[in-house]
Amino acid sequence: MSGSIGANAWVEELLDVKPEPLRALMAIEADAFGIGGMNEWFLPPFVRQGRVFVLWQKGIVDPVGVAECMRQWQNPQTAYLFGFAVRKDRRGEGLGTFFMQELILWLTKAGFERLELTVSPSNDTALHIYKKKLGFVKVRRYTDEYGPGEDRLLLGLDLMQGSADRQGENGGGRQNNG
Repeated sequence: MSGSIGANAWVEELLDVKPEPLRALMAIEADAFGIGGMNEWFLPPFVRQGRVFVLWQKGIVDPVGVAECMRQWQNPQTAYLFGFAVRKDRRGEGLGTFFMQELILWLTKAGFERLELTVSPSNDTALHIYKKKLGFVKVRRYTDEYGPGEDRLLLGLDLMQGSADRQGENGGGRQNNG
């Protein structure tokens, strides 16, 4: 993890449903995913029943990133990353990689053994981060997952590989694990 990013950014778990941070997070989601982004109907249940993480950056009042995780029913030791986005005006600064590293660290410490997510096969930037920088591997392809022509790749990361290294890391971010 980059020390300069860790000194200027941190990750917190969102524990309360309050209007202001939710509005800012929904705006990030809408910008990244359009109508598929989290809204006022879906984000509160994720806060209460899943896990929502917020990326903050020093000197910026509003959140700069959001991620939503849920536990997989078929395998409770697997976390599924439902959504992950960094504000457009903050992209290209290494914040997405930092945010994912912090999530991986939190999930590892929470006892998860695996992390899975889906991504568009045409999202080269995300694929580079997930596969090349973080070590995710392709599990399968879902054809027409979100409608005709909207394929998704299921990627997985074994959190047990290198978990001792991650357990000892201090990425500079703060986590509020409740």
